[in-house]
Amino acid sequence: MGASGWDYYMPYQDDRYVAFVTLRQLVFEAGEFFWAVSGKNAADDPARPATEDELWAEEVVRLQGTHSILDMYRVLAEGESPNYGYLPYAYETFEEYMALVKEHGNPDYGVIVPVTEAEAYEAAGNTKLTRDHVEAIVPLARYPGIGRLAVLHDDDGEPAELYFWGFSGD
Repeated sequence: MGASGWDYYMPYQDDRYVAFVTLRQLVFEAGEFFWAVSGKNAADDPARPATEDELWAEEVVRLQGTHSILDMYRVLAEGESPNYGYLPYAYETFEEYMALVKEHGNPDYGVIVPVTEAEAYEAAGNTKLTRDHVEAIVPLARYPGIGRLAVLHDDDGEPAELYFWGFSGD
């Protein structure tokens, strides 16, 4: 199937983790995720799981993911760097892969990485991002299984929204 892109807007709040947890709950309740057991969008399956524990109890879901923010489990703190592991490198054999893992470690799959001011400026030419900058920052989510988060501002330069995006799933 391959990884699928996802993105969500949430009203701004200072506590990004609370926004993240709230968003995950909204996505789960609405069934806006791939339910690997049936092979369809969960909203279209009346037999979808009633709890996240039921969702993740299915091995096929653990292997294929949900192709949504439900595949993410944590928001990194401001200034905390993710371990991208071997992701920027190409490999052709299992031995090459294992050598890269040994050298660089395993990637931090399932994390949301906040966009830094430097990244915002480099990608969009501005440190106070707005919805008009979203297209410019989308490429910052380059690694499957690692999401991004940006604060979007209103016309007065005040924080207005949190934008979560990335791609995940198998």
